[in-house]
Amino acid sequence: MADGIFGTLVQNMSRLGFFQFLFPFLLALAIIYGLLTFALKDRLPKSAMALISLILAFFVMIYSSWNVMIVNFFAQLTGTWLVVATGLLFIVLLLAIVGFDVKTLTEGKLSKWVLVLLLVGIGIILFFGAGAAWLINIPGFAFSSDLWTVLFFIVILAVVLYFLGTEGGKGGGTAGEAKKS
Repeated sequence: MADGIFGTLVQNMSRLGFFQFLFPFLLALAIIYGLLTFALKDRLPKSAMALISLILAFFVMIYSSWNVMIVNFFAQLTGTWLVVATGLLFIVLLLAIVGFDVKTLTEGKLSKWVLVLLLVGIGIILFFGAGAAWLINIPGFAFSSDLWTVLFFIVILAVVLYFLGTEGGKGGGTAGEAKKS
């Protein structure tokens, strides 16, 4: 760990259990309360939703006391997310420099679904890359790195073929139509 005031601060927070107990508790509390508020709206009083959220968040704290790897999971997940977000921001900046309007990616009904699927795919990759790969190591259901490579290649091909096949991508026409324009 780095020396200095921030290094000491992080070490003290780690020693006192902030990362293993407090932060997973607060994160679970916020997520559960937000989901209950979104799903139940006026069907349940806010005090009941807060109590349910608080109780479930305490169970998350118990789980985090048994599973010390939760700190590594969240550290890798958030660190990897930061790297991916920085990379996406860099790509958007490069596209803006060459004059590409990023809003065109979200125009049309199907484009929104492609964008949603892309974000879900990135989320899944981050989730499993952060240490949750044990979830797919069910006996008889193991994916090798070769299979992941082939699946990634197929997804890229599908996206490319979709954009080439749409009229917005200047594809989808016949050779005769291309000569007329």
